[in-house]
Amino acid sequence: DISTVHMVTTTSVDGVRAHVLKPIFSFWAVARLLLASASCATPLRPPPPAALDRIVEAAVADGFAGQVVVAKGSSILYQRAAGHSDTAGTVPVRSDTLFHVASITKYLTAILTLKAAEEGRIALDQDIGRFFPDSGLADRGTTIEQLLGHHSGMGSSYAAESEQSASAAASAIAAQTVDPDKIGQFRYSNDGYDLLAIILERVYGQSYEALLREKIAGPGGLSHIVAWSEVDKSNPVLVGQPLSAIDEKLSRRNYGMIGSAGLMTTAADLVALQQALAAGRILGPESLGLLWQARDRISIGETTFGGFLRQSETMGPVFNVRGYEDWGDNAILNHYRDQDIYVAVVTSKGPAEDSGKKPFRDTISQAIEAVLPRLR
Repeated sequence: DISTVHMVTTTSVDGVRAHVLKPIFSFWAVARLLLASASCATPLRPPPPAALDRIVEAAVADGFAGQVVVAKGSSILYQRAAGHSDTAGTVPVRSDTLFHVASITKYLTAILTLKAAEEGRIALDQDIGRFFPDSGLADRGTTIEQLLGHHSGMGSSYAAESEQSASAAASAIAAQTVDPDKIGQFRYSNDGYDLLAIILERVYGQSYEALLREKIAGPGGLSHIVAWSEVDKSNPVLVGQPLSAIDEKLSRRNYGMIGSAGLMTTAADLVALQQALAAGRILGPESLGLLWQARDRISIGETTFGGFLRQSETMGPVFNVRGYEDWGDNAILNHYRDQDIYVAVVTSKGPAEDSGKKPFRDTISQAIEAVLPRLR
């Protein structure tokens, strides 16, 4: 039930490994393969560390099914697809199986919002009231930057999850209670990011899904990044199936998922997204600086637009985005910036909130972080 993909060499290089491991081999056959591999664009690199295999195998024994990717710079050092996508244990997870990454969606919404500012479509200090003139949002003085930084005083009412109309979703969010003591301070808010998605659709005259493709997936070279509404979520060949069934109202396209929680992708594309950002293929340097800027200090570190910064004792500063849903989907992306190392974990198998166990995104990524100093 475990499949391994080593994305570190070409087929010919893998062939070298296979031949070298044989007790009896043809010297000239191996020499020819080595010469052929030397001409390939991808440099010869060592096989994935056994320590990482052991971490994933221990997680699979505990119920994990998903993907793990470790990269350094532009090179994938380790890629693993493990366990079964379906609940019956018959459909293996593949490297292109899509997983719901929940609140990591906010990171992409933040990227799209900064791109819109970069292109002159919006200003970060702009009052959002102009986009919602007929709702209770019109006279609050809330800015786009406050939505990005979770400084609007809004919480996570999930009121927009029932709404397929952008106007109805905005009205439902406007009707929710705002904590006046939290305006200008950090208060995590799905509602705020749902509003950002609506604003983006209105300033571009395009769907959020189309903007993902045009502004992020295309420039970033991401081949497996889709929105909640664009894939058959019940098909285990395509999508990792969660531990428990998803509410029917969430399965439809709705404005409670679009901007804050509805992204589906792979571990490899999470890494590729961060690599593309670091390479300047999606945002300019000023926008990227705003995206990754440390803002509020909370229990897990410092907040950024759509993510977090924390300090690792062994690896230094870590940029982190994460997501979790109570039906079992969870994911994490860590970028160890001083070493330019990336780690992504995605799964649909929890564990369940009432299990007393940490999500697999945490147990696996923390175990990998402990061995990363050996990879530097």
